[in-house]
Amino acid sequence: MTTALTYLLLMAVLLAPFGLIAAVAALAHRDGHLRWRLNQFRLSAPMVGNLFEDSDADLRRLSHDLDAVRTRFERQPSWPQSGAVGERR
Repeated sequence: MTTALTYLLLMAVLLAPFGLIAAVAALAHRDGHLRWRLNQFRLSAPMVGNLFEDSDADLRRLSHDLDAVRTRFERQPSWPQSGAVGERR
């Protein structure tokens, strides 16, 4: 009898958190508070931003590279020359 009571108590302790979550979810759904939406759980990565937002990461990377080249030539409009330039001794 004590073994059955021990297992019953153990099952109650293990299942109590799930019951509590179900009760809170039911109350939140009924009152309209604490609603969970899919856009709250966006996948993102450090130094990248949101993942799966746009399907073409190469297009975003190409756009970034073109912006970098454009701003570089806005600051210094001539391409650097190779070799030694200037007075030689």
